[in-house]
This record gives sequence, structure tokens and C-alpha cells, in this order.
Amino acid sequence: MEVTRPIIIVNKKAGHGGHHCGAWKVAYADFVTAMMALFIVLWLLNTSKPVREAIAGYFRDPAGTTGKLGTSTAGPGHKSSWRVMTCRS
Repeated sequence: MEVTRPIIIVNKKAGHGGHHCGAWKVAYADFVTAMMALFIVLWLLNTSKPVREAIAGYFRDPAGTTGKLGTSTAGPGHKSSWRVMTCRS
């Protein structure tokens, strides 16, 4: 008499790699920020001397309270004849 063994089928659910809380996004954001800073520095090193001086002037005085504003060409940073209106009582 031959005893037949029962056939056992094990269905394993294949899981994904696991949840890592998105830590890779922080590392990727740091990398992208560093690359952006690198390319800005490389771009600034390739500009002309007057543009570099204007940018350096901005970082020395970001409020623009000195007499030198922006670049020497007429553009968004040029000095205009606009005056601040004051209220008088």
C-alpha cells in the first residue's frame, strides 16, 4: 500500500524593496543644490569684470543703500529719478 503525500503549495507574496521614508529624496535634493551652486559659480567666473563687480557690490550691500546700484547700463538696477514721497501733516 502506497501512502500518497499531500501536495503543499506555498504562495509567497513578493514584496517590494521596502519603505525607506524617502531619505533618498533628501540626498538627491542636497546633490542638486550643490550642482546648482557649482554651475552658478562657474557661470560667474565666466562673466566680464564689470558684471562681477556689480554682483560683488550687491553682496556687499544687498539693501542698495550706497550710491552704486546694479550695473552701469540702463536696466532694472540703474539709478532713476524716482523719489520717495513723504507724507506731510
